[in-house]
Amino acid sequence: MSHDLLQRKHRRSALLAAVALGFTSFTSPAVAQSSSKPWVFTAFAARKEDSSSPVFGGISFAKFGGILGMRLGGAMHFDNSTDNSVTPVVNCSRYGCRNASGGWGLNVSAWSANADLVLEPFRTVPALKALLLGFSPYGFAGIGGYGLRVNSGPDSSFATVSYGVGARHELFGALGVQAEARYRRPLDNNVGYASGLRENLEYTLGMTLSWGGHSHHETAPKSLPPPPAAPRSLPPSPPPPVSDEVAARFATRVLEVAESYVNVPYRTGGSTPYGGFDAAGFVQYVFAREGVRLPRTLREMAQRGDAVSLRIGAARPGDLLFFASDGSTIDHVAIYAGHERIIHSTATGGGVRYDGLSDGDRGRWFAEHLVAARRIVGTARYLPSTDAQPDETLEPPDATPRAPR
Repeated sequence: MSHDLLQRKHRRSALLAAVALGFTSFTSPAVAQSSSKPWVFTAFAARKEDSSSPVFGGISFAKFGGILGMRLGGAMHFDNSTDNSVTPVVNCSRYGCRNASGGWGLNVSAWSANADLVLEPFRTVPALKALLLGFSPYGFAGIGGYGLRVNSGPDSSFATVSYGVGARHELFGALGVQAEARYRRPLDNNVGYASGLRENLEYTLGMTLSWGGHSHHETAPKSLPPPPAAPRSLPPSPPPPVSDEVAARFATRVLEVAESYVNVPYRTGGSTPYGGFDAAGFVQYVFAREGVRLPRTLREMAQRGDAVSLRIGAARPGDLLFFASDGSTIDHVAIYAGHERIIHSTATGGGVRYDGLSDGDRGRWFAEHLVAARRIVGTARYLPSTDAQPDETLEPPDATPRAPR
């Protein structure tokens, strides 16, 4: 066996192995699960640089996994010339007659077929395509075949190897255009075929249609099962500690909100500034403005937070002070504002106002009927909120001596 023949066989084997390796890597699960796997159909026209070369019309199908794709395509050149040197074989039917060489008056004078491995590096990087004004360049290599019938002579068909470059551009939706240049040469050097570079260059211009986009391997992410419920026997986690600085800032905001409603009228059962407040409704509304949910009733409100001593100087601004007309049953609540003053909604005071704890008969009444103090800041804001319903009996107006007009 000649040295040239061995070289040709080695080249052919290497090319087939490369195509097989590319196809295997393309269909592997790792690539098949890529985020972009559209099919691309292309209808194209192709011809060589020589003006006397035939114009081919063809189609191709490609499927991409990431930046790699496999493409199969073919093209033909038709003419309707009459070959008088060859006696045509005529087939007739009830619909008419046609010659066997070319169909209904058309002859296939040239054809080509290709199986290519395509590398399109910018396919999955939209930012890089944007830098190229939407164009996505690619390269390809593959094997195929080529057939040509010259001057009514016998068909000359041979296997080819080809490679080239191209660019694709999406116009709108799934439609796009592509252009490429392919260098084609026969696998067998002994085939009579043009040997120059320009004679073997083939130019293609086509329209593309893309579809798909996700592999059948891809599924929507499954929802995670809910976390297991905490054992009922475990006690709730203690609230995180709150520094004195944080508590002071919170109390300042509460008192600023409370002061903004001074002169809002008193209304039994009221819980909004639009219709008026009763004592519990005022406190609940003010603390809710700062994200702390308190119960609606005085009885449950007096159980929130931490107990504070009733000795002089123990209360801090923002603490809740509770009063009982009969000395035991709580029937009024106020927010301690510091400096022996409270802010509250009071029936005897006509609505939201400040009162002192030692000013005249009214102040002495508050001092003598104070029965509880609770510190909410740093405790209730971390406890589960409740939407307790008010008692069936409305909160009674406070029995404080009426404030002077």
